Amino acid sequence: MFNFYRVPWSGWLTILFLLTFAKPCVSQDDDALRRQLQRGFEGLELISQFVELEAIDDATFAVATPKETVLVVLGSVERVSVVDSFLSEGGAVLVASDQASERTATLKYGVKFIGESVTARSENDGYLSNRDCPVIRRFSEHPSLNGVRSIASNRPGIMLADDLTVIARYPALSSVGASDAFAAAGETKKGGRIIAIADQTIFTNQMITAESNDLFAYQSLLWLKDSDRKYVHFIVDGDYKRHDNVEDLELPPVQLSPDEIREILKQLPAEKLLEFGNQLAADVEDKDLINEFLREQIDGISDYDYNRGMIWALFFGVCVSLILAFLWQKKMLRRTASVAALERHFKSKKLSRFRAIRDRQWAANLLLDSFCRQAEGRGYRDWPSFPEGLSVRPGAESERLFDEMGQASNDFKTKPASYWTQSRLLKLEADVNNWLVMIVMTRGESK
Repeated sequence: MFNFYRVPWSGWLTILFLLTFAKPCVSQDDDALRRQLQRGFEGLELISQFVELEAIDDATFAVATPKETVLVVLGSVERVSVVDSFLSEGGAVLVASDQASERTATLKYGVKFIGESVTARSENDGYLSNRDCPVIRRFSEHPSLNGVRSIASNRPGIMLADDLTVIARYPALSSVGASDAFAAAGETKKGGRIIAIADQTIFTNQMITAESNDLFAYQSLLWLKDSDRKYVHFIVDGDYKRHDNVEDLELPPVQLSPDEIREILKQLPAEKLLEFGNQLAADVEDKDLINEFLREQIDGISDYDYNRGMIWALFFGVCVSLILAFLWQKKMLRRTASVAALERHFKSKKLSRFRAIRDRQWAANLLLDSFCRQAEGRGYRDWPSFPEGLSVRPGAESERLFDEMGQASNDFKTKPASYWTQSRLLKLEADVNNWLVMIVMTRGESK
């Protein structure tokens, strides 16, 4: 049962005590350097080294044999005229572009990049629930996709690949009729190979570790390399780009949630996990890391900070003692009628709020069910793919309402009951009424 007097003051006092010693540790220059590194492609170059491809510069690429070289074109392809001729001579090309310039670029081998962004129809198909970053899970059989479960994009573009085989497709998109091709591959008569992708940012340092992006990069370069190629040349936004000491770079660490870390640890064999723990303990003991850390912290504290810390520690101890005494006293006292009445008040208020939330969710269900019965003569729960199959009257307003009804249906199936606020319920009611008016007008026109 809820205890009105058990307030977590100790947690706040602990936070205030720690904030006394808080100091900024990251400069603006470091932050700018980190952002620049996240947008780079050094991680992809490291993967090319694992594939045993040697990076070459412009001068070496100009005299290199295409059948021994892999060309990687990332970003804008407006100024890259060498792609078509290089591919026709038996070279291998990895080209990835979202054409952020909002212009269209066309390659000779049936690949056209259109500078228009795409969005997923559902948040469930977006990376980190972002509809602007669709997660690609629809794959065809191809060596570059061996073991790849999903690819996380970052505001990709539209790609047409009529002469190539589409190997990866977007999930359901918001734009009706838009091309769903995300990646395509093909081979030329002279042994050339090409993989075209509608988003170069999947290979940036920030995104290379998301989902299965790194595995897709590795498998793609491995397939393009085949058995004869041993060189790789990088062109980013039309310019040659390579980091001289890429092996010395420290890429941003992979951001894993506690649940993901637990899942990784569960998959480790017991003997490997024990070996890792023993090695970690041995390193801490051999290098005296704990004592070294304590010495650094103590040496960095001035007398003023030390005295201030002692005062805060004394204050914290007194506050904890008073709180414990107060809680003990309340525990010893018999609960009065006023306390019991207060608890009943909070319980009743919480129950009323729960009923209101449940009623709004039920009202949303009734609106959807009423709409389905009047539109198609069947209930909402008898229509699992709603609104697929619904007759759409030509016009922008009709398409907008179709998308709104689809989003409302998805929200009803995936969102908690508290999602249905009064404003969302009123919006759903307005969309239902507008659509029913369109149905009546359409039926009147058909007569």
